[in-house]
Amino acid sequence: MSDQQRQDERLLAGLRFLAARSEPAPRKEVWDAALSQVPMSATESTFVPSRPEPRGRNAFWFGTSTLGRAGLLQKSGDGLWSITDVGRRVLADDPDPTEFRKEATRAAREVTKALRADRTARLSVVILPPDAGAERIRDASLRFRERGLRQLSSVFAEHRSVWRPDVSAELVRCFAEQEEVAGDSFLDKLREQFADASDDARLLMAELVAWQLLPLQSPGERKKRERVQALLDLMREPVLIPAEVDQAFRSWSFNPGQGMAQGIHNALSIVIRLVDRWVGLADDERDSLLEDPWAWRDFVAAVPGTAFPTQRNELMYLVHPESFGEVISAVDRERIRTVFRGEVAGGTEAIEVVDDPDREFLDITLALQTKENGPAVYYREPLRSRWATAPATRVESADEQLSPITDRPSTGDRTSFPAVTSSLASGLHMPERWLQDTVDLIERRKQVILYGPPGTGKTFLAQALSKHVTDGTDGETTIVQFHPTYSYEDFFEGFRPVANDDSGNLAFTLRKGPLRRLADAAAANPEANYFLVIDEINRGNIAKVFGELYFLLEYRDSEISLLYSDEPFTLPSNIFVIGTMNTADRSIAMLDAAMRRRFAFIELHPEREPVQNVLSRWAATKGLRDDRADLLTRLNAQIQDHDAKVGPSFLMRDLAGTGLQDVWRYEILPLLAEHHYGEGVDLEARYGLAMLRRRTTPTPADGAEGASDDD
Repeated sequence: MSDQQRQDERLLAGLRFLAARSEPAPRKEVWDAALSQVPMSATESTFVPSRPEPRGRNAFWFGTSTLGRAGLLQKSGDGLWSITDVGRRVLADDPDPTEFRKEATRAAREVTKALRADRTARLSVVILPPDAGAERIRDASLRFRERGLRQLSSVFAEHRSVWRPDVSAELVRCFAEQEEVAGDSFLDKLREQFADASDDARLLMAELVAWQLLPLQSPGERKKRERVQALLDLMREPVLIPAEVDQAFRSWSFNPGQGMAQGIHNALSIVIRLVDRWVGLADDERDSLLEDPWAWRDFVAAVPGTAFPTQRNELMYLVHPESFGEVISAVDRERIRTVFRGEVAGGTEAIEVVDDPDREFLDITLALQTKENGPAVYYREPLRSRWATAPATRVESADEQLSPITDRPSTGDRTSFPAVTSSLASGLHMPERWLQDTVDLIERRKQVILYGPPGTGKTFLAQALSKHVTDGTDGETTIVQFHPTYSYEDFFEGFRPVANDDSGNLAFTLRKGPLRRLADAAAANPEANYFLVIDEINRGNIAKVFGELYFLLEYRDSEISLLYSDEPFTLPSNIFVIGTMNTADRSIAMLDAAMRRRFAFIELHPEREPVQNVLSRWAATKGLRDDRADLLTRLNAQIQDHDAKVGPSFLMRDLAGTGLQDVWRYEILPLLAEHHYGEGVDLEARYGLAMLRRRTTPTPADGAEGASDDD
């Protein structure tokens, strides 16, 4: 008799024991009665890896869970079991033990499907996905579970069968048994390892890489697709990534941190060895593991390889997300159990198995879902702050470290800003130290505004700094200019009229604006840095343009509902905003407190560093010996208003011939005329080139506006 047959006989014996009683029985008595009828084999008497319990008894507990879901068995919160009327009717037919177990499994599966359609009922039965992204991951992973694990067919190519022992063995030889060596990139190593492999092996490896990457936040969408495509491109007859999987790459369920990135060889080796064992199982064994989350957990725990709890927890989640949830850090799970254990004080049926942290985590999550009438989202408030600082007795190993207490990108995932170089400083004619401090501030605060009078190089500097950070990377910079009529629909998304090619009639289509497109790209590639440069930010109605997004500038970890979409939106933390503001148009003091709180402000002023000596440094590099720098100094000494001074960029050009006179007459004097509008000031007498050249460089005292031109 096989172990599976023994387990089937034992379940039926336990149910018959309950049918013979007139009152409920303690669970231990049910087990003892079943064991007396069907003793454990030598294999069943060995202990499971995850806790000190014989395999046979462990299988019995989980088998009775299936009977409970099928409506044959009822379990009370105090550990008493009883048979239901449905169970008695089934026993009356004297069923075959194996057929009995299969029918119970099918019935339990139908109950689970019905529960999925009933959200209220699901709250107390299964762990719900925390957001729409996690739900997409669960749906895509179901494809791997049903087509790969259950049917042993290709997940990517429906009519191919690549989940076979000979193919998985080839993956073990090509990858898992190979020592990891430093040097080439992961993709280069993959290409080398599978250069001589069969097409079936390349396809199966591509599917396993996709499966392992599916719920991870990092790497992002682009690199996920790149890794999978690299293997498919090696095939003599390549196949496409299914649309459902490709679209799921845009979403994620948890942040694996640096531990997963640095231990990717060990992580994938565990996945490969799991599949290698899986394809050698009998059909009944595979079906049982796919229906029983706890048996699946024990199967995952027994797979050879490094401990790597986060990878093993991810595999548990990928097949049974409704039992294990989106928390894969062992330390985080322990903290959550410690803090929220009181939610299930007194014990429930789900914690009947002694010393089972995963069952306890499930019970706690279900209790919180029922109490809150929604998913228990542990990595967001109000739950996060309650458990995040709780002590943990378990110490995470290097290969399981996740980014600390967050499901959002950390600096460990995102590429840090490069240091400012001397060539950048010399190209901008600004002090290297000041530039480094500014870059550090942008990286730390994420939103800054460069403000100052006209001509101080605000927009040029914003573009130069963003280019310095993103150059040679996957990052990018988007530039927009605000103006009085600029709207939320222009900036983020809105409905726009589109002509119908056939009828010529207009239809309205939701179109993405520059920020939405940038956010999508940043979310898909969390390792890279993305910049949004907003020129003349003060000319737009900030509250109107940003709308509900204004909140996300301050709270990047939060989700909001969008004006034109029901899908929650988060502003990726790898987006950096640089606004420019012309103080000749509007003083910083006129900005509302909400905007000042959300941005750091960096002044660029002609009489202060880093702008003060830009013109003279530029002229020196060009070998110019004219008086333009001195004229600018004299001009600004004549202008009393701090915000109306003139920046050097007006004069940083070829001024041969009448160039200087033209700039003065057609650009600088009109700018000052606007400043003095209605005051009757003689601009030539006060700011003209001839007058400035007659004057010696003024002191602060005689540079006051209104001083006599003849002094």
